[in-house]
Amino acid sequence: MTDPRIRQLVIKSGVVRRLTREKYCYAKEVVTEQARLEKLRGDGADDHVLRKQEEVIQECIMMVPDSKRRLQKEYEVLEKYLADELDLIETDSYKKAAEILKDAKAELET
Repeated sequence: MTDPRIRQLVIKSGVVRRLTREKYCYAKEVVTEQARLEKLRGDGADDHVLRKQEEVIQECIMMVPDSKRRLQKEYEVLEKYLADELDLIETDSYKKAAEILKDAKAELET
């Protein structure tokens, strides 16, 4: 039977990986939607369409700090878990979790 500590490690790693992707996607979406707004302005779109596009951008901008906060919280949880479970350091799950943590740290710094 699988060690429950490894199972917890996999779960915590999955959460951090998902939140890392989520933060990246929201930040990318802001850039994409801003480009779309500029294109709409260049094409002379209706004021209503422009206002709606600006609302979309504002919603995306609001999601970036929220996703970053959630990622930071789960990053710290996984980091502490890895520090507490050093006897698992030779397992593939531990190595993958350490890599996920590294990727999350890079995303948090952006």
